[in-house]
Amino acid sequence: MNTIEKALEANEMVKSAQVYVTIDGELTSKIVQRKPIGRIEGDSKFYLDDEGKRMPFSSNYSARVPIITGNITGKSLEDVYKILEFINKDDFLRKNVIGIHIKAEDDYQLKFRLNQFVVNLGDIENLETKFSNFKAFYAKANKDNTLEDFAEVSLEFNNQVVCTKI
Repeated sequence: MNTIEKALEANEMVKSAQVYVTIDGELTSKIVQRKPIGRIEGDSKFYLDDEGKRMPFSSNYSARVPIITGNITGKSLEDVYKILEFINKDDFLRKNVIGIHIKAEDDYQLKFRLNQFVVNLGDIENLETKFSNFKAFYAKANKDNTLEDFAEVSLEFNNQVVCTKI
């Protein structure tokens, strides 16, 4: 059974596998699949999984996850993982963020599904405050029908949402 577990876990899409025999004498396996949370589009292309590890593409399945582009390094991937973790915990962000662009280390931009503007996130400090302020801005601008008037929304400054109009 240990050999079967190791063979299953050797598959790059498998997070963990347990193989055992039930009381009835039936051979049973429980397999947990790795879950992609971001798609890296750089010199090398791969998914980033929910543990922050590289995950290869599947020939059978394409995950609907944000696409990460730009200056991809080890440090920026760690930061992107933290941003993606935060996005996946929030229903509004998970539905609307379709991309993260890495301008440089500690300088990130978000792309949204329905809007033309780019959100300059800056570094990953105070993500909760930044996104809370952004959601308040978004709700107000959406209510006023002014979302299409903006080219850029910046969350880089402390407790502020700074916008650039088209």
